[in-house]
Amino acid sequence: MTDFPDADGEDDLADVEQELRADIEEEGGRPGQALEAFVEELREENDDSVRGIGFYDHEGVEILYLREEIRAKLTDEEIQERLKTFAMIGLAESPSDSTLEEYGRLDATLRWYDNAIVAVYPLTEWSGVIATFERRASPLIDAAMTHLY
Repeated sequence: MTDFPDADGEDDLADVEQELRADIEEEGGRPGQALEAFVEELREENDDSVRGIGFYDHEGVEILYLREEIRAKLTDEEIQERLKTFAMIGLAESPSDSTLEEYGRLDATLRWYDNAIVAVYPLTEWSGVIATFERRASPLIDAAMTHLY
């Protein structure tokens, strides 16, 4: 497995994301080691809050990691349907948009739900990674909700 050291000698998620995107753009398919490194790094930084991680592309969806208590609560069909739903969200949000090009490339979208946060990382027009996290107090979202609701 490839390591991506940062200035402190520890793995850096931003470097792993960049390598993941480079792998898929070069090979035009499912990234291998970079995808594994991304999952590993995300879990190392957030393992107590990571619920699940998946990959989607034009061929379908794949579960890369799913916490045991979540797997126990859902059937295989329910897990696949949720992953497909998140993949459709990812496919609807292109990593490049000419009307927003001054902002640069879309790296991720976040959705806050009552009980979970969903991050979609588009890699290409037709592929990306989905990560779900436990919903904890988020100052930005919670402050807005206090004023809006």
